[in-house]
Amino acid sequence: MRKQVRSKSVIWVVVVLAMFLIGTSMLLYQEQQADEQAYQRLLNHFYMEVEKSLHITSLISENDTADDAYMDRLFINLEVSLNNMTTLLDFAEIAVDDTNFPNGDFAVIAAYTDVDDYGKEAYVVHLQEILMGVKSAMYSEEHNQEDPNLTTEAFNTIVKEATDQASAFFN
Repeated sequence: MRKQVRSKSVIWVVVVLAMFLIGTSMLLYQEQQADEQAYQRLLNHFYMEVEKSLHITSLISENDTADDAYMDRLFINLEVSLNNMTTLLDFAEIAVDDTNFPNGDFAVIAAYTDVDDYGKEAYVVHLQEILMGVKSAMYSEEHNQEDPNLTTEAFNTIVKEATDQASAFFN
């Protein structure tokens, strides 16, 4: 009789442990999926902001004879777009676990909006080069937009290279 009680209690302990492990595994899997989705959204939004900034810089280049008010609005829009990229990187450190994005470094690019120090043409041309480098490094021909398989390490490298280029030019 004692053996039966003991074997039944062992069975119950094993069943409870198995249920606990299954539940924990499901929660960890869901957390990993949420992190992956947050990272994919980050990549998509960041890529769209890069495209938006490139569009604004091309408008600035094409409309260099436009009135000052229009050009000022374009530069304000460019500054907002660059700041949005910095904010996305700030958010990424919260939303994507175990990731250290160089957001403080990227803020350097957004900070250089006083184009009079560099000349409008030189500033816009160099910023276009930096952003085109970011876009081409993130681009996937298969998906015709950002590469969804881009690792966080590769993304960090892309952002770091862009900030290094900006620091070299703007300092």
